[in-house]
Amino acid sequence: MTIFSLINTIYYHFPTSYLMSHSMKTLIKCWVKKQLRYSPYFYQKLKAVQQERELSVSELERLRNARFLKLLHRAYNRSSFYRDLYDQWGVNLRQIQTIEDIPKLPIITKPDLQAHKEKMFVGQKFNRVDAYTSGTSGPPLQVYRDYQSTIREGAYQWRQRISFGHYPGMKTVVLRGNLHRDQREKYDAATQSLYLSSYHLSEKNALWYYDKIRQFAPHAIYAYPSSIESLANIFQVLGKSVNIPLVFTSSETLYNHQRTKIEDIFDTRIVDWYGNAERTIALEEKTDGKYHELPLYSVNEYYDEYTVTTGLINFSLPLIRYRVDDIINLDENSTRNISGHRQIKAIQGRSDDILLLPDGSRIGMIWGVFDRIPNLFRAQVIQKEIETFQVNLVVGSEFKRQDETFLRDKITEFMGEQARYTISYVSDDQIIRAKSGKYKLIINELLRNKSNVPNLVTV
Repeated sequence: MTIFSLINTIYYHFPTSYLMSHSMKTLIKCWVKKQLRYSPYFYQKLKAVQQERELSVSELERLRNARFLKLLHRAYNRSSFYRDLYDQWGVNLRQIQTIEDIPKLPIITKPDLQAHKEKMFVGQKFNRVDAYTSGTSGPPLQVYRDYQSTIREGAYQWRQRISFGHYPGMKTVVLRGNLHRDQREKYDAATQSLYLSSYHLSEKNALWYYDKIRQFAPHAIYAYPSSIESLANIFQVLGKSVNIPLVFTSSETLYNHQRTKIEDIFDTRIVDWYGNAERTIALEEKTDGKYHELPLYSVNEYYDEYTVTTGLINFSLPLIRYRVDDIINLDENSTRNISGHRQIKAIQGRSDDILLLPDGSRIGMIWGVFDRIPNLFRAQVIQKEIETFQVNLVVGSEFKRQDETFLRDKITEFMGEQARYTISYVSDDQIIRAKSGKYKLIINELLRNKSNVPNLVTV
């Protein structure tokens, strides 16, 4: 491509107002970024993952087994970590014929990845993409991806979005902590995306956010659940609402009470995506409102207190039987075999996102307690002792005593008379968040130090 054809192409892709306000260097950078993100390779992978939905269970099983065995042998042959680990465990790769044999392999953990990621990485350094976990329950963890796995991930996400009528190039607001704290907004003409800060969400800035979103008129918002909930809260205080056809959430647990509030304020439909930074598991919400597995994305094993995952899209950093501390429940009516599109009943969140009651009960999915409480903006439950827990509430000026009484009745109904707790009213900046801004409904400090947990509780 000549420089003249490149310039003509850039002028074709960007609006006049954007061309007038940015240098040619910036325009070329944006154009290159768009070509990488939405290259012919991307559309090839998008078509491939769309066709996966048309495959039979037997065909999915065949492809899945082939991908798994390729990953396994690549890991053993190229990674000293896996070779030493499997030799130590006495693993005979010739006995691993299908995914059904996967329990014969040892489980690896996040500390293993932290300590040995250089030995695990089997890709090319020039093609390596560095990424980090959010550090919600500890220090951030560095992980490695490659260009191919990034494109595959994007293809799966766009398959979901397209199934709801949202296509590349449609105007989008992004509210996901992408900007620095001193930035309020940034427009990416290459993708028609308006990035708005998730750090300046407050009542004093409510009108600014309202005007920006209303004038931009996006077809969708991409957001952390807690960020879009904060936006809903300040719009509620302002007495304003905006119609957004779709809101796509990811990266945090989406609680039912958040979904209800956000859909009401924005007259929208929320579509959620569950995944992790390590790219070892992904669950998509479909048009039926249920979460489903992606059979050629990962192999998932569900246990009572954690999930074991094997990612099938990142061959540069193979993570085989990698434990994640999320509790995921399969639908009882879902197929029991290891292949196919199994349906998920519930995503409870991390294993420490539960309350422990004195009788040994483990209470996890408490978000229904906070659903439709008038003028309640946010809640967070903190447990430091087995006998009691603290409920921190962020409320509006119209929150009344009867609203608290209604909340207490719901807690008793949900947890029983044995629940002992205190309620405190706090500001939103007193809610505990990770450095990335991510939020958790329950923070159980007992389970972070399991020596404090009485013997009557099995952890």
